[in-house]
Order: sequence, then structure tokens, then C-alpha cells
Amino acid sequence: MSSTDTAVGFLSGLLLGATAGLLVGLLAAPASGQETRRRLRRRIEDETDDIRRKGRRAIQDASDRIEDGIEKGQRAVRKASRK
Repeated sequence: MSSTDTAVGFLSGLLLGATAGLLVGLLAAPASGQETRRRLRRRIEDETDDIRRKGRRAIQDASDRIEDGIEKGQRAVRKASRK
């Protein structure tokens, strides 16, 4: 399994877990409908921001690994061409 697949799986699980938590919270919340909707909206915004941050971090990590691989490949080609 590639690191991209792992990151996508992780983010999918994170989203599913957050959604389940929100639903349980709604069912257990003794607040008014308006207050519950306000809390829900705020929580969704917070979770969305968190997922975006983690997604950006995963993309940056993957990009860094790709750049490292390219640099190593270029060094290997230069070294081989000198022989």
C-alpha cells in the first residue's frame, strides 16, 4: 500500500469518525434545536479545518519524498555518467 493510499484511508477514517461523533453528540445533547445546529456548524467547521490541515501536511510530505527521490536519481545518473 502506498503512502498516498494510507493518507487517503486515514483521512477517510478521520472524517467517518468525526461524523459518527457528531451524530452521537446530537442525540445526547440536551440543547435546543437552534443551539444544537450552531454547535454542529461550529464543530463541522473545526473538523473540516483539521482535515484540510492534515491533507495539506500529507501532500507536502509526499511532495518532499518525491523531490528527495528525484534528487537521489539525478545524483545516481551523474555518478554513473562519470564512470
